Amino acid sequence: MINGQDYQKKLDKLLQKSQVRRDPRRSVIYGVVSDKYQGMFVRLDNFLIDHQKISLQEKAYFFHLLAIMIESGVPMIMAMRILAERTESIHLARILNTIAYNLKQGLSLSVAMSRFSDVFGEMELGIIKSGEAAGNLDKMLLRLSVQLDKSNQLVIKLVTASIYPLAVIVVLLVAATAMMTFVIPNLIALLKEGGLKERDFPAMTKLLIAISALVTNYWWLILIVFLFLYFLFKFWSGTEDGKYKWDIFKLRFPVLGELLRKVYILRFVSILGILLESGLSVIKALEIVAQSMSSETYALKTWEVISRVKVGEKISDSLSDTPFLFPSSVTEVLAVAEQTASIGKISEKIANQYDVEIDNSLNRLTSLFEPIMIIFVGVSVAMLALAILMPVFKLTAIVGS
Repeated sequence: MINGQDYQKKLDKLLQKSQVRRDPRRSVIYGVVSDKYQGMFVRLDNFLIDHQKISLQEKAYFFHLLAIMIESGVPMIMAMRILAERTESIHLARILNTIAYNLKQGLSLSVAMSRFSDVFGEMELGIIKSGEAAGNLDKMLLRLSVQLDKSNQLVIKLVTASIYPLAVIVVLLVAATAMMTFVIPNLIALLKEGGLKERDFPAMTKLLIAISALVTNYWWLILIVFLFLYFLFKFWSGTEDGKYKWDIFKLRFPVLGELLRKVYILRFVSILGILLESGLSVIKALEIVAQSMSSETYALKTWEVISRVKVGEKISDSLSDTPFLFPSSVTEVLAVAEQTASIGKISEKIANQYDVEIDNSLNRLTSLFEPIMIIFVGVSVAMLALAILMPVFKLTAIVGS
């Protein structure tokens, strides 16, 4: 039997080998250590640390290492302390120190983690609780790590696909704003000094002058209107009716809507599969799925499925009446899975298939955006060039005559 001092010696040895620099800010235990009597800068630093977002990649790595340590026989408290020192995130280190403290007080891992509901979601807590009950926590943590890693990879793919068109639009807007603010006013003044009257300017140039005057003289009004519309949209999209209508609009949007539906189907089947594989009941698994869906429409549909499953209806039958959200290819495979009592395994296969389809959709979307962006930039540059060069040609003709 190894006592606590031996555990501490092992811990210190492991930390020394890993050459991790100790930082007193990492040793904070929430609910035990307080900064009430600390200076203003210390409290501000703690506020910023405690509001750092913990990424999916960090959580996936944490669950993966925790699973390996548990499988290797490392005590849970010791594993938490080691991981608290190993993680780069100070916020996560504080959370793990607090979990280790609560474990020492006799709480289970799932209960200790549930106190950080803003970091560990219902899906993660449900899987951990099932692993604790079934005695296969290490296996469930590995499954959870794989699931979070896949979710992180999906986010990276979506962000990467959106960078190109957004970068082009931002650069074009910045260049256009600079031209309207600095180049156009000086050019117009030069043309007028050369003897060209404003009434002789082409219509495109007059439009450019009007826009330039608006941007130069009323930029503050444009900013106020933009902020007003933004906050108005945020308020509307925060209402029950607004959230649902905005979500439906996104799902019906050409090209992008189809991609979003595939992403939500992937999330639905992958979470459902891993929860059922962990030993949760169908109703409990569906409740966690509903809480995990970021789409109001899919969440509402999942709650409807739950109410219908409670009265004896199958999941596939409950989904089949909304082919827009769940196509027949998904519901038919789920129907077979329900007949063979293998929803968990088949859900994972459906998720893998949709993962491939999302990759293909992103590739098609990127291929579609490239010519559209080229045409958009080309037309914009051509219009600006014509609006600037046409009066210059007129002035050249006047001077030459």
